[in-house]
Amino acid sequence: MEEKVQKMKHKHVWVRVVLSLLVILIIIGGIAMYYLFNFAFARGGFSDQIRSKANTEWYDSHPSQTWTQKTKDGQTLKAHYFAADQPTNKTVVVVHGYGSSARRMSTYIRMFHNDGYNVLAPDNRGFGDSTGKYIGYGWLDRVDVANWMKQVNQYDPHGELGIFGISMGASTVMYTLPLVPSNTKFAIADCGYSSINAELSHELHDVFHLPAFPILPIANWYSRFLAGYKFTDGNTTDTLKHNQIPLFIIHGSDDKFVPTKFAYQNYKNDKGKDKEIWIVRGAEHAQSKQIQPAEYQQKTDDFASKWFNNQIK
Repeated sequence: MEEKVQKMKHKHVWVRVVLSLLVILIIIGGIAMYYLFNFAFARGGFSDQIRSKANTEWYDSHPSQTWTQKTKDGQTLKAHYFAADQPTNKTVVVVHGYGSSARRMSTYIRMFHNDGYNVLAPDNRGFGDSTGKYIGYGWLDRVDVANWMKQVNQYDPHGELGIFGISMGASTVMYTLPLVPSNTKFAIADCGYSSINAELSHELHDVFHLPAFPILPIANWYSRFLAGYKFTDGNTTDTLKHNQIPLFIIHGSDDKFVPTKFAYQNYKNDKGKDKEIWIVRGAEHAQSKQIQPAEYQQKTDDFASKWFNNQIK
């Protein structure tokens, strides 16, 4: 009997040891995931490390107005408005990507400005001159961008709007389309992902060589409670299914950061009849304009001018 009691005591001790170890591992794992989440999603983390060189000479040498937006969650956002050299009622909103800013979109701002349009270039939350601790990955930004477009309409009530984005900015554009004002004439999305969840799964596997499970579900929990959105929220399957705004999708054939397959998914998800797709041969991520500068300029200009000047309702 005494031997049986001793065995039971030993068993209880081991159960407590195992449970204690599990609790410690969960705590350590939670802390590690918190730091990993902040590295990927907080301002100044991974987004700062992947910045490539950008020529900002044109942006720095041209006068602009600084616009301000106060968000419902208390952020102060900034955007930079470049008036066309000749007065026009046509404005293109240019949306930057992950690790970028309005200033680093200088070459694209210049492109549309040279085409004769006003350009509004926002700094998305967590970037540039805007506040924000966490990056919106296009989903939080969609409301902000829609509000910037409404602000353009307040500035010019009789104007017309176009919207352009690259990388995360391209996904922002496609997530924003259900919210844009009725005078939005076209959208151009260069190398955007179809869903936040799919892009993060790809990055974990191909960039960091880590499994999506259980990292992504845990990070999603942090995102929901710290950043205010779920990874499953942003998906062009939902945001493009009723879209009727002309959409031009551009993507590099050799894009490994946001795989080219997303371009075809986005094209399929868009149910509008006025859509185009251009896969730029040999271009890596966000390099289509650098690989084919003349054709990129021509194609985007043709698309913008076609729909700005199209009077069919």
